[in-house]
Amino acid sequence: MINRILIITLLTITSFQASAQLMEKELRESLSTEFKDDDVESILLCMEFFENQLKTFFNLSKNSDEDPIAKFIEYTEENYPDFEIPLDFTAQQELYQKLRTYFFIQTWSYGLLTRGEDQTTYISINLKANSPLIKYLRKRSKKVKVVTKYLDTLEAAGDISPSMAGTMASFIPLEHQQNLELRILITLHYLTLNDRIKRRDRM
Repeated sequence: MINRILIITLLTITSFQASAQLMEKELRESLSTEFKDDDVESILLCMEFFENQLKTFFNLSKNSDEDPIAKFIEYTEENYPDFEIPLDFTAQQELYQKLRTYFFIQTWSYGLLTRGEDQTTYISINLKANSPLIKYLRKRSKKVKVVTKYLDTLEAAGDISPSMAGTMASFIPLEHQQNLELRILITLHYLTLNDRIKRRDRM
């Protein structure tokens, strides 16, 4: 009986790992039609970082059969507005150093943000609505309403604010949580939001 349970567990994990590997293969092939190899690697590095940070937060093993992004979507919806963005900002800054510089400046711009009772001004980053990656997501997702709605909501708001997070999670159906373009968008959204909340570089 124990052996049978072990076999079923191994098959489940193997199936999930195969699915994750297939998603990465499909994503790499799709991105390669629009972006240079270095930019593709930068996008994949962002996604890998985001998923690994979520796995740590949810105490998921490397070979867990649970999807960390799906768990995070559920977590943000259930705990809004008091949820935590479980990304280590020091590690995120180290991630930036690994990204192609051209990719970073094409994807994000620097701006100013005031916070606190004394209205201290800090440097912040903003996700560019007209970046090559956002244009790619729009192009690839014309018929996927959940992605176009997500993009339209971000664009209409004019920035990436914490108050939007619960709303964004609430309209992501379970059947779309493995959509490749949606996973890129969620990664960009929360990397940007985490940076805006935790960066403390004074102007």
